[in-house]
Amino acid sequence: MRVSWPSLRTTFVAAAVVTAGVHLTAVTMESLPPNRYSAAVADQTGYLDPFFTQNWRLFAPNPVSEDRAVLFQGAYRDEDGDIVETEWIDWTEVELDLVRHQLVGGRAGYITNKLYSPLRARFGALPPDQQQVVDATSVEDPPEWAELRLDLAEDGRVSRAADSFLRYERATAQLATNVLLSRHPGREFVAVRYATRSQGVTPYDARSGDDEERAAARPPASQSTGGWRVPTPGSDAERRAVADFDARHR
Repeated sequence: MRVSWPSLRTTFVAAAVVTAGVHLTAVTMESLPPNRYSAAVADQTGYLDPFFTQNWRLFAPNPVSEDRAVLFQGAYRDEDGDIVETEWIDWTEVELDLVRHQLVGGRAGYITNKLYSPLRARFGALPPDQQQVVDATSVEDPPEWAELRLDLAEDGRVSRAADSFLRYERATAQLATNVLLSRHPGREFVAVRYATRSQGVTPYDARSGDDEERAAARPPASQSTGGWRVPTPGSDAERRAVADFDARHR
């Protein structure tokens, strides 16, 4: 009976696959947060430690060390014709439910988190007199977008900074409107607005306290509230998508 031995190529491929599998397993165990399994295989995964370690602060000297959020609020008229302001909706908190404690998240979990800095930067790029204009809008009669654009024009021209501000402002107002319509179906809003809020994380020296102590050690939150904007609903498909996301993650 003739015995069939595997070819050299087959042996090499099999060895490569096994080696790659062992390496991927080691990388997975090494990258997991510290636990009893990663501790048990520490000796076997030690070869992954670099011989020359790099100080991460060289590449991230000022890492984000605060919680950032974008909140939405709307205003509508009640049966008596009076203006009623809704509660603030922390939409960033809703989005983070998609990624918090999830092995695989999604881009929808970071929209307002990434929107925070551009909103602040574009408002800060406006001159002080224009900042007052965009913040002093009326809740009862917020300006239309074309009107607000004219208010920011200088000598008949809109600066690049103002144009960029308006683009981000309108996109945020549209998201705010869709969220508010999801939370308050049937309401006819007369105005919407957003706020940006930040709060520093628990200081390193207070990290070992209990939940109450860590919360007390955090710096006070800082909130900046924008002006009222005309409601700007998106398409039917966009509103349905926001309503479905809100129902699943709030």
